[in-house]
Amino acid sequence: MTNKKETLIETLRGSTAELKKSADAFSKLAVTDIAGFDAIYEFVQCLVEVTDAQVAMQAALNDYMDRKMQSGYRKDYLEAKKRKESGEDDGAKLPPEGILKRCIFKDNVLYLPQVQLNKKSYATVKQWVEEAGGKWTGGKVQGFTFDFDATRVASVLMQGKRCNLQQDFQFFATPPEVADWLVSLAGDFSPDCKVLEPSAGTGAIIDAIHRVQPDVVVDCYELMPENKEKLSKLDHIRLLGDDFTQAEHSSEYDLIVANPPFSKNQDIRHVMQMYHDLKPGGTMAAITSRHWQQASEKVCKDFRAFLEEVTAQVYEIEEGAFKKSGTGVGTIAIVINKRDGK
Repeated sequence: MTNKKETLIETLRGSTAELKKSADAFSKLAVTDIAGFDAIYEFVQCLVEVTDAQVAMQAALNDYMDRKMQSGYRKDYLEAKKRKESGEDDGAKLPPEGILKRCIFKDNVLYLPQVQLNKKSYATVKQWVEEAGGKWTGGKVQGFTFDFDATRVASVLMQGKRCNLQQDFQFFATPPEVADWLVSLAGDFSPDCKVLEPSAGTGAIIDAIHRVQPDVVVDCYELMPENKEKLSKLDHIRLLGDDFTQAEHSSEYDLIVANPPFSKNQDIRHVMQMYHDLKPGGTMAAITSRHWQQASEKVCKDFRAFLEEVTAQVYEIEEGAFKKSGTGVGTIAIVINKRDGK
């Protein structure tokens, strides 16, 4: 459907064309071509109508420009003029931050400014947008698309800032084959057992659990807003909150499966809290980094002693298992069966 702007432009262009034709006709009009009272009267009336139309058009244009100036157009115009005069609008000179500040975000698509960009700055912008979860889509779109509501990340990017979701939230998705293997280590899932995934991401481990037992309800936590949006669309889950380590807890779960964040020994804190939340007789399976195995920090020494006390089983994970997820950190899996009375 043609919008108001296109309709107005089309009308104005049509009117302009007719006026030009009239001007050409006037230039070729002889004094004797219009004779008689009626003809002269009609001719004068037409001129009056044209003049009235011109006055009305000028009044409408003045009113429009007044409203435009009041809406901040003058400021935008002056800023655009300044950028043009200083050469800032020369795409080849724009730094990555400048490119992002001139992007447009519409219908969950981030559009680059319509200028010729230099390759180096474009490569940096592409990297930053991909870090924020965007993917370049060509064809009719010609912009970066997202498979989640990207309003938050787009607002950060358009301030000329990075929004690295993996670094900010320590999110490295569990590959499906690793998730399936981890779930198998946890044991048998029945439809009525209580299950927890304390760092759910986009639901890779939850999907693996449901491949084994489609009807079981999985409780979960997730910090990243974009991931929480994706989780909300999954069936048979209960999203309990953001930060598992800060939530109120009780020992009620039969099975806990997780791939928690690693930085600053977060994986150790998660495992300790997961163990607390297990019922006696329950089982937990978690992926951790290898850091705690050799580190001299007290928290790592205490963790090694704890794992020995609860007779934890440790399984090696193949090097490079998480390479496609964006990290080369060495990982292992820990499985603990909580004994009665512990």
